[in-house]
Amino acid sequence: MDKQTLLWRLLPKNALEPFARAQNRPLWVCDRMAQELKNIPDGPNFTARERLALLSKVEKLSGSIGACERIHQTAVPLNYARHSLRALTLWLFTLPFGLVGSLKLVTGPVLFLISWLLFGVYEIGYSIEDPFQG
Repeated sequence: MDKQTLLWRLLPKNALEPFARAQNRPLWVCDRMAQELKNIPDGPNFTARERLALLSKVEKLSGSIGACERIHQTAVPLNYARHSLRALTLWLFTLPFGLVGSLKLVTGPVLFLISWLLFGVYEIGYSIEDPFQG
């Protein structure tokens, strides 16, 4: 099934337009779930205790969505990213002077491996900076 149409097929027909107009769709879905839970009548298969338990789960989900939104909206200052890259580059440029005395000819491959690992960690950190992209 196409990922683009899956979400729209899960919603009832009367909810498609309000969902499309919602500014924060995840919180809209949480609100809709809470409304649906409140509208279920009490009976032998569904009690008020179960309703409260499910509403508390929806509330926790809503809180988690809010936490994720705060993470997403907190930007890492550009100067911090530049400074850490400059510090890493400077350290890697001076590292051979400290290693050449003990490693001799193996200094090049060891320096290449260390540089590859640390620049890889830097790139992973850069991509984790915006965890919800794509």
